[in-house]
Amino acid sequence: MGQRVTAKYRISRFHDEKGNFVDGAGLLNAVPAFATAAAKRLFNYRPPVPMISYRGRRVIEGLLTPESRMVEFGSGNSTLWFAARAGSVLSIEDDDHWYRHVQKQCADRGISNVRHELRTAETYADMSDVADASLDFALVDGTDRAGCIHSVVNKLKPGGWLYLDNSDKDMTLPDGDVRRAEQALLDAVQQRQGQLRYFSDFSPTNFFVEQGLLARL
Repeated sequence: MGQRVTAKYRISRFHDEKGNFVDGAGLLNAVPAFATAAAKRLFNYRPPVPMISYRGRRVIEGLLTPESRMVEFGSGNSTLWFAARAGSVLSIEDDDHWYRHVQKQCADRGISNVRHELRTAETYADMSDVADASLDFALVDGTDRAGCIHSVVNKLKPGGWLYLDNSDKDMTLPDGDVRRAEQALLDAVQQRQGQLRYFSDFSPTNFFVEQGLLARL
């Protein structure tokens, strides 16, 4: 599914930063997005789900099984959500506050299938200790997204899936991190004869449309 890249800024709350207007199915998600955005602002409440496209999350939920092995770059409320749906989760974080917060959540709930690592910027994207073709899914939603794409592609099994969040960012920076990350993922899809699906959609706690990219490799 192709996406036009015309805008360098957000036209409205109902457009992503590439200028794509949310479609009818995505428009239905404006209501929960507004409600969760208000709850975050008023009560500092965040729902215990990944902060990605509502539709993207539903698709990903259907891909995961108790046997799935996955990695997420950027831990948070998504970590517990993934832990309940996948067999094993490698969760990588470079923010000490979020790391300690998620560590406590996992410990309080007795979660044992998450390997949670606090890393520096230099080692954030390092996947050298993960076997090639051993992962079923990867979420790239943190620091150095281009580096994460490059390092994780070969770790995914043939037919494995990768979700790049905020694929509409850095539109004013052609060599920005997200622009390079999207291009790296597009190149990998072409090389592995994979598939692409874009989501221009609302997400929890954000009352504006953003884009995510789900690729099958």
